[in-house]
Amino acid sequence: MPSKQILSKGVISLFGKKNVCDCCGLKLHVKPIQISDGGICMLCNTICTRSPMTTIDKVKAAWDENKARLQTFSPNMTVNDFGSGSIFIDTENKMACITNAKKFDQYSIVFKFSELEEYKIEKVGEKTITKTKGGITRAVVGGAAFGLAGAIVGASTAKQETMKKGGVAVLYLDLDLGGGVKTTVSIQRPPLKAPEFLDNIIDEK
Repeated sequence: MPSKQILSKGVISLFGKKNVCDCCGLKLHVKPIQISDGGICMLCNTICTRSPMTTIDKVKAAWDENKARLQTFSPNMTVNDFGSGSIFIDTENKMACITNAKKFDQYSIVFKFSELEEYKIEKVGEKTITKTKGGITRAVVGGAAFGLAGAIVGASTAKQETMKKGGVAVLYLDLDLGGGVKTTVSIQRPPLKAPEFLDNIIDEK
């Protein structure tokens, strides 16, 4: 039987690597996200969510490029509303980034206008409520006047109303960052003018 020391080394060799991001070296408390040749943390994965078969080197290169963009990114326009997410726009360099924070940071993904493939806005957590009106009353009246058959006919005349309540609007941007790396970034409660801006930069491609 192997000694405890040997077993311990075996556990480290088998599982130790899984607790470290192969891209940034961060120690992880959860299982990393697997790409073609290694595992990365959730933060590093934000730049390649649509490229599960990309490589560690390509992810590192994408983050290096993003860091370089942040150094030159100088937004002169901001699209937002009270309580909404924000779109920061650098019209000179034709770049932008979106965030739910008051300002962008070192982990914000800056994209070129030409890298936006498409966008969509969806309601997340929305509930569909269906109400039936008039069914019970009509069934009783129909049954009293015309017997069982009348009750069935009366019940079938009930009207249903469907309403949607709650949910949070989320804006999703599909980006092709080049170098074999694609991702989707998102913000909650997008500003009302977000579609206008996004349509304009897509039309310019």
